Amino acid sequence: MGRGARIWNHANVLVLSLRATTEAIAKEILDAWFATPYSNDDWNLQQIERIRQLEKIEKSTSEQKIS
Repeated sequence: MGRGARIWNHANVLVLSLRATTEAIAKEILDAWFATPYSNDDWNLQQIERIRQLEKIEKSTSEQKIS
């Protein structure tokens, strides 16, 4: 689950229900999540670049508000 979410869904957030997930299963999922690197496929790299561009816009907007 953790590995698949990271690889196939390009997820950068993982949500688990502690009510429906045992501690042992949660640990297994989290271990897989943290051990799985982000994908370097074209789609994921494009998303990272989009986020960087949004961060630049946000930083520029914030600096203008301060001035």
